[in-house]
Amino acid sequence: MLKFAANLDFLFTRETSTLVDRIKLAADAGFKGIELACPYEIPPSVLASAKESTGAEQVLLNSWPGDVSAGEWGICIFPERRDEFCKQLELSITYLKVIILLFCLLQCCGLTHFHALVAQTLDNHL
Repeated sequence: MLKFAANLDFLFTRETSTLVDRIKLAADAGFKGIELACPYEIPPSVLASAKESTGAEQVLLNSWPGDVSAGEWGICIFPERRDEFCKQLELSITYLKVIILLFCLLQCCGLTHFHALVAQTLDNHL
């Protein structure tokens, strides 16, 4: 049987601009799984509460992407940014612990994918 997860970076963006509200909209639409690719502007405890209230299962989390407004989608391939990547990886792990482990204690479910964003070069090729 196919299982679908709502990618909340793309779905329900016309209905609301807040990621927390999109978690509820996804649950209301029947999605059991949600992808929160880059939720780093929202405190992890707020996201965990929203997930708990809807019963949504987190199925994907990306690492911190870098400066998205400058076109970055990952920094881990750049040796000169190793320290920055490691620091931001700690942030991602904090989110995983709060969002996923709290949810595991409550629902016995968990994250199935963590994506470390590699990067794109200036010409959009790896």
